[in-house]
Amino acid sequence: MDERRRILITGASGNVGAGVLRELLRQEPDADLVGVCRRPPTRGRIYEAVQWCPVDLSAPDATTRLTTAMRGVDVVIHLALAVQPVDDEDYLYRANVVGTQAVLDAMAAAGVRHLVYASSLGIYAPSGSAVPVPETWSTSGQSTSTYSRHKVVVEGLLDAFERDHPDTVISRFRPTVVVQRHAAFEIRALYLGPLIPRAALEVLRRRALPLLPLPDGLALQFVHADDVGDAVVRLMRRQARGSFNIAADALHGAALAGLVGARPVRVDPRWMRSAVVALHRLRVVAVTPGWYDVATRSPVMDTSKARDELGWRPARTSTGAARELIEGLADGATGTSPALGASDGAPSDGRTPAERVHDMSLLLWCVMAATGARRRRRPGLLYGSVVAANLVSGTPAALERVRERRRDPVAVLAPLAVGAAVLTGLRGGWPSAATAAVLGVLGIAERRRTTESVIGEVKP
Repeated sequence: MDERRRILITGASGNVGAGVLRELLRQEPDADLVGVCRRPPTRGRIYEAVQWCPVDLSAPDATTRLTTAMRGVDVVIHLALAVQPVDDEDYLYRANVVGTQAVLDAMAAAGVRHLVYASSLGIYAPSGSAVPVPETWSTSGQSTSTYSRHKVVVEGLLDAFERDHPDTVISRFRPTVVVQRHAAFEIRALYLGPLIPRAALEVLRRRALPLLPLPDGLALQFVHADDVGDAVVRLMRRQARGSFNIAADALHGAALAGLVGARPVRVDPRWMRSAVVALHRLRVVAVTPGWYDVATRSPVMDTSKARDELGWRPARTSTGAARELIEGLADGATGTSPALGASDGAPSDGRTPAERVHDMSLLLWCVMAATGARRRRRPGLLYGSVVAANLVSGTPAALERVRERRRDPVAVLAPLAVGAAVLTGLRGGWPSAATAAVLGVLGIAERRRTTESVIGEVKP
């Protein structure tokens, strides 16, 4: 029987951390667990057995605080990762690169001889092929992604540390997109943003989306957080050196669209990326071009090494893990830690009833226009009622934009888009669906602008 271990986990309150803690509690029930994060959880069963040490890895005193926390520790599991704010590269570098160096320096000072590090699929260069790549594939990353560039730098730090400390074992696992129900908060913040209405996510859950545009040749792998946790425990127990790909099966176009009941529509990847760039600049979606590139250009990973050397097998398929995430997104699921969206009673978004009616009716307008175009139906009374509700509920905001003499793209284009959507809607068809979609994009951009303004006003 293994002797009692003392294990320190950075980023223990996050998405991957939740899966790792669950597996440690299941497979190592007698271990002493030390959790490191900026905002320790105050509730949640998986966090009760953890001794928490609040440490900000981007802070100048991180090495000192970590050294104290690592006294008597047998293994460090380094999961901590900052992904927000996505456009603050200086902070992300301090937290992820300088923070990792602080972890390594503290390990050397405290005499810890084993590190399990959460690397990433993003470390790999694009392959241009659907053939899965092994751990020996180029680790030059994706130059357009801050996240990828920082992961590449960190792997270089680990290489140097291994050369300088040959008696230290470094186990690196490279997971694909890690999901679970409670990852919904993190995934939504990183890829969707707060303004995509829950009703739209409910459409995904009900598998009622008619069409799903996808970059031609796209293939994605998912992996459940608990399967990642199992891999981490295996790496820890076996003190396995080197890198290991961690992922479930690959989903291609039809299977990806099937997750939401849609028919895939192949789109030129260059056009899709241009759309992401434009929508991000308009603040319609949260995903940056860099994160889009990591999601769509990274190669499919071969997991043979983890299966053969660790005996690891994912208990959940990519489809099962992704469906759990979709359920969480539709439910607005959060975990019990701040990193997973736990709230301490923060105020709501502050929208008025008219604004809520406007957002809901706009969503219905877009969905009904697209559905009617696909089925080649002329608009009916229900469609007209939805359009009327949207126009009435949106009038106060439109008048306010006029009063403020706004000249931003939304203020200028919104009246034209409304007129075009109403006129084309009289006859239906794909022109109606297209103009309604443009109106929807402008509506999301306006809501995001309003939300960011409110947040700016309440910041200390």
